[in-house]
Amino acid sequence: MADLLDRFERLQSENATLRRKVSEKNQRIRHLDEQLIEANQRRQDVGKRIDELIAQIDQLDAQFETQDEE
Repeated sequence: MADLLDRFERLQSENATLRRKVSEKNQRIRHLDEQLIEANQRRQDVGKRIDELIAQIDQLDAQFETQDEE
């Protein structure tokens, strides 16, 4: 009976350790998800900024072409 009780206590301890590890992994996953969301937002912001800069360059090119034609 004592053998069974020892095994039960060992398994409870293992279970607690595994639950803690799973909790830590889930927390890490949530943190990485947040970082991914932030990185994607930055990427979108950079893409928009690049598009704006390209539009400005195109506008300047068009103005210079107009000035050259005059």
